[in-house]
Amino acid sequence: MLGLIDHGLVGRHSLNSDNPKHLDDTYKIYFGLGQSLDFIHSPNVFKVSLAGIRLGHYLMRKFDSSFSDKRILDVGTGSGVHALLMRKLGNHDITATDISEHSIEQAKMHERMNFHQHAISFLTSDLFSSLPERQFQTIIFNPPGWRTPSASLTQRLKSIEQEGEMPIQSMFYGEEVIRRFLHDLPRYLSPTGTAVVGFNSMVGISDVLSKYNQSHQDTPPLAYRLMERHTLPLLYYSDHWRMISNALNKEFEHWSKQDMAAYSIDKNGEIFWSYEIIEFFHRTK
Repeated sequence: MLGLIDHGLVGRHSLNSDNPKHLDDTYKIYFGLGQSLDFIHSPNVFKVSLAGIRLGHYLMRKFDSSFSDKRILDVGTGSGVHALLMRKLGNHDITATDISEHSIEQAKMHERMNFHQHAISFLTSDLFSSLPERQFQTIIFNPPGWRTPSASLTQRLKSIEQEGEMPIQSMFYGEEVIRRFLHDLPRYLSPTGTAVVGFNSMVGISDVLSKYNQSHQDTPPLAYRLMERHTLPLLYYSDHWRMISNALNKEFEHWSKQDMAAYSIDKNGEIFWSYEIIEFFHRTK
């Protein structure tokens, strides 16, 4: 069961390194306090990543048993893992959004698998765009982890893109997605609320936060703090992306030279990156 044998490990694990042979392959993840969730694999929806499991573990530690009356929003829900975990904790007011209709349908399926009836409000939405004007006590977001690709890499990615596979937008353009998210976040975050965001160091965390501060003359409406940091192996997620790993690695090197990505390479040539859980909250005046 994932969440047990891999707990605390840095190395590669079967969740992402093995390609399932059947579309109905299922897997289970344990999050602590006796809580686990079942999932089914779909080729055009990310399996729950090791970073997603780490974020789930953090949420389990953050919220206590009195948390059930809070309004929760899970942005970019993907498989629905964090929205489902909030329901496992007894929360009754959960909204989850994703730009992908495939992801929303998959998340609904996972809710049926785990709870047998619907309670979460799932919406197809580009970040906050389809949401009514409403504020939430907790907003969860695990954005795309890599930066916008160069024109040459974009062309290469599009040349290998296959129908039914995850689009390049699912992993790239992270800094732009985070910029738009932070721009609209104050309207949807309650005055005493917290947004929990998982940053990938391949997105250029310092660059993203510096530009956020600069866009508000160094007095942004939201303050932030680092809560946890984990070192994780870089995965290519599909056979098609693995085929162009050399081109991807050159792109990563280019980002690093511009201080727009941070990673390390071990003696076997494997790339490791930093997963950083950052909380945003309204700045006190």
